Order: sequence, then structure tokens, then C-alpha cells
Amino acid sequence: MSDVLVVDVGDRRVAVPVAHVRAISAAGFVTPVPTAPLPVVGVTQLRGQILPVLDVGQPPRIVQPQDPLLVLEYGPARAALVFTRLCPPDEAAASDGAPAEPPLERLDVGALFDLVRARAGAP
Repeated sequence: MSDVLVVDVGDRRVAVPVAHVRAISAAGFVTPVPTAPLPVVGVTQLRGQILPVLDVGQPPRIVQPQDPLLVLEYGPARAALVFTRLCPPDEAAASDGAPAEPPLERLDVGALFDLVRARAGAP
């Protein structure tokens, strides 16, 4: 499981491929974007770059300044995924073969970015 970071997003446990992770950061100030399509909950500025903030939890929540973000990159696109907790490696995979609690979902970063583009009406 060294090729993924496992994070809790609300009540979901998500495996994010490390090949797409660029940084972990505190959310800081997130500006809500009322007309943005879900899963976009706002935008933030990190290291001089404006990034959409995505929340794949159900239901999405208001992002607080201390909330952690994973900065994801897929090709030329970047976005920040809000999560609630980074899971330690020993907790991410059940050592006795039993399924992890909650069930582990692998995040398809490309599909997530495509979904955001499609809902935003971008080409």
C-alpha cells in the first residue's frame, strides 16, 4: 500500500495514489463559490496559486482554516482535496486480512477532475 495515502473524508476512507499528491497543507482561508458544481466547495490560495477545493464527503461541509488539504495534480490541472484525517499505514490496511473500517475506496483522480470539468461545463 506504499503507492497510496489513505485519508478519511467524512465517513469515507479513501486511498489516493501518491503519484498525484503534490503537498499536504492547512486549508487556510477558503472562499465559498455558491454556483460551483459539487464537489467544488470553494477556492483557496496556496503558495501563490488559486486552487479549487474539493470535498468528496457526503454531505460536503464548510471547510475550516485548520482543515487539512491534499494538493492533487493530474496533468496540468491542480486541486485541493479536503480530508478529515491522514490514516497511519498500519491502520490503512487490516493486518489480519479483515477489511478496513470503513471500507477503503481508491480515488480515481482523473475521473474526479473530469467530473468537475464536466459539471462546470469546461471542455
